[in-house]
Amino acid sequence: MNTTIILISVLAFLAVVALVEGIYLIWQTSWVEGRSKIRRRLRSLAAAGESDRAQLEILREHPYSADPVLNRILVRTPGVKAADRLLQQAGSDATVVQLFALQVLGTLLVALVLVLGAGTVGPLAVLAGALLGVGGPVLYLRQRRQRRQRRFVELLPDTMDFLARGLRSGSPFTASLQYAAREMPSPVSDELGIAFDEINYGLEVEQALRNLQERVASKDVAYFVTAVLIQRRTGGNLAEVLVRIAAMLRERQRTLKEVQVQAAEMKLSAHVLIALPIFVAGFLSLFRWEYMAVLFEHPAGLTIVGAQLMMMGVGYLVMRRMVNFRI
Repeated sequence: MNTTIILISVLAFLAVVALVEGIYLIWQTSWVEGRSKIRRRLRSLAAAGESDRAQLEILREHPYSADPVLNRILVRTPGVKAADRLLQQAGSDATVVQLFALQVLGTLLVALVLVLGAGTVGPLAVLAGALLGVGGPVLYLRQRRQRRQRRFVELLPDTMDFLARGLRSGSPFTASLQYAAREMPSPVSDELGIAFDEINYGLEVEQALRNLQERVASKDVAYFVTAVLIQRRTGGNLAEVLVRIAAMLRERQRTLKEVQVQAAEMKLSAHVLIALPIFVAGFLSLFRWEYMAVLFEHPAGLTIVGAQLMMMGVGYLVMRRMVNFRI
């Protein structure tokens, strides 16, 4: 009993400290809009990658935190750069410190709720809190990154047409890239702006485009980057190549949407088949508990429930693979 009270007290204290620290960091990094924009652009450059030669000075000076001691710790911590890149790819204004503070706060709050509300044993509560508190923000950022990448791919054909018009008017490729970064909507403007800034800071065009391909991580972007790099090495009409690739990408996207429409019924059926047993079990538990009690009171009941959940999970993964077509 004394151990539980001490654990609850420690978790509550750490939760309050993490909450106060998170609020302070959010206020510190967002109270000046101009500084926030500069920091976001520099962080995007730092997450973009390195050149083959010595890293650019502007990238060396990019801090993860305003505190020098904390910044030195973060620089040497594994996974910080990956977390920074995930935030940048998701289009988030948060910093790595804010992400880590949110994960610690979420872990403590979930563990505290489990200990106080459900009476969960301390170590199990901390483990569950770590899974939810750390994994929740990461999953959210990954979903945001996927939506942002899909939006980029949707706008890519129009962007390539824009670049082709700039090239036909006599502008060099870098100038056309700058115009596209100004005129195209987000996230295309953000990513092309990063690529143009990298070129301005001394990075080679090839490396800047490679960084763009790495950040967006899409086959469609790979077509664009490959076309530009081949033209720069061998020559040719880049504007005409970009127009043809844009037409191919539009046709590919149209075909993909048609396939998604055809597969919508199968996806709905998969969701219904997975949700139906859970819904029926919940309904019976609320209104006819005696029908479900044997699953939880009999020694083999929990084993049966676990086996059912495992088979349902495998079935869902199989159905998901069946209806996810690649074009």
